[in-house]
Amino acid sequence: MNSEFSRFLRFPGSLIRFVTVLIVAGMVLPPVALANQEESIGVLWDRIGKHRTDAEYDRAIELINQIIQRYTNSDEILRRAHNELVNTIQQKEGDWDAPEVKQTARESLARFPDLDADETFFHPDQNRLYDGLRRQMFGLLKIDKPADCRVFLNDELVGTTPLQIDLVEVGTHNLTLTKSGYHDKSETIQIGPDEQKILQMSLDRQRNKRWWLYRVGPAVLAGAALAVGLSLSGDETAPVEEPEPLPEPPPPPAR
Repeated sequence: MNSEFSRFLRFPGSLIRFVTVLIVAGMVLPPVALANQEESIGVLWDRIGKHRTDAEYDRAIELINQIIQRYTNSDEILRRAHNELVNTIQQKEGDWDAPEVKQTARESLARFPDLDADETFFHPDQNRLYDGLRRQMFGLLKIDKPADCRVFLNDELVGTTPLQIDLVEVGTHNLTLTKSGYHDKSETIQIGPDEQKILQMSLDRQRNKRWWLYRVGPAVLAGAALAVGLSLSGDETAPVEEPEPLPEPPPPPAR
């Protein structure tokens, strides 16, 4: 061991200060790193705005795509990035109905179906574009009965009945309901554009191993008891057969 470090450890006060520095560093560094990250994304937003002002739309689009690839774990940043992307492409094309603008908006809504643009910073026509595309891309699904069922849509748990899902993508989906004590119920459903599909489903109760004792057992036992009783008492209504007469004795031998 290094001699200087060994001497350092011999002094309790030095050791305490050393540990204190490590603790304080652990408490301070994460907020500092976070602040630097927030500052860097702020600089990127400013650069994107400047590129748009200078009509350098391709450079702005490139920066936005870099943000989308980099900040995959931040929905807040991704939502703004998608709004910035739609806005930048619209400024480049000069028309909200341009195919590239609509395609970009569709892709953004596929990622965030409830996406909206803060009209403090974005043109109101951007939200009107989103609303029109949403009606084409999504429908509503509502399940009233039975109650207290877990609902899985395409194998993903989405809630418990009664349940309403406002934005279900248009197309075919696998729907499964589960409830303790009941058999699972699965169906394939079709959602159309702007459709409001309301379902009332039913589940079959599970029957455990003792079910037959309570439901089938009494009937079986009653039938068995009746059969035993008849065999012991006899059937009084059955006809009685007469015994066959004995044959005549042979004649005596002749003398």
